[in-house]
Amino acid sequence: MTPLLEIESVSKSFGGLKALCDFSLRVPAGALYGLIGPNGAGKTTVFNLLTGVYRPDAGRMRLAEKSIAGLRTFEITRAGIARTFQNIRLFPNLSVLDNVKVACHLRARHTLAGAILRTRAHRADERSIAEHAARLLDLLGLCGREDAVARNLCYGDQRRLEIARALATSPRLLLLDEPAAGMNPQEKIALRHLIRKLRDDLGVTILLIEHDMGVVMGLCEKITVLDHGIVIAGGTPAEIQRDPSVIGAYLGTAAESKPGTAV
Repeated sequence: MTPLLEIESVSKSFGGLKALCDFSLRVPAGALYGLIGPNGAGKTTVFNLLTGVYRPDAGRMRLAEKSIAGLRTFEITRAGIARTFQNIRLFPNLSVLDNVKVACHLRARHTLAGAILRTRAHRADERSIAEHAARLLDLLGLCGREDAVARNLCYGDQRRLEIARALATSPRLLLLDEPAAGMNPQEKIALRHLIRKLRDDLGVTILLIEHDMGVVMGLCEKITVLDHGIVIAGGTPAEIQRDPSVIGAYLGTAAESKPGTAV
């Protein structure tokens, strides 16, 4: 089966620092995969390569069998990849609804002339965008908050809004960078249900970076583990939990000899 995302032997260096070395990953359509590793392992470098922030030094990256290596950020978004960030990057002074509508315009059909003249087609397109944004806010549990200023939302709702904005670009692949960061235990449980619902209801493929092992192990079907830019393990959550190299990377090599130690 041809994967939706295929990364083959990708490397990236910054001066003398090898941030990613010969990295490969295949993600099937409709999958929910995780990418984990200690701080500095190269996880965010993978996301930055996939979204055009960085260009790979070597290797290939394909989405639906089409190369995305070297494309600019907006071209990759149009191709079908959207992301969230570890540090929330909303438009803080815009309303909740306008934050999502901004992203919806990537797929808009109206023209500059239509916008200036306020043609019927332009008005219809604007209505469609507003309706689509409202549906996403409802799906993300933000119904009734449309007119709130984004910066006034609680932290968990800001996280949800950022996911809604990413979904507004109609991605085939959604990259979630530390979606549970800063959340309390109840919010993390709700987030797990939400991410699974997005995959099941929207059919979007999801690749996430996450440090919270409870979230990763309870959510992802397959997990890839990075350490110092190198893949050290890959498999199901159960396989990852008992892999000695993973335990060593997180807890130190002494942990490998301790029976029953889990990540």
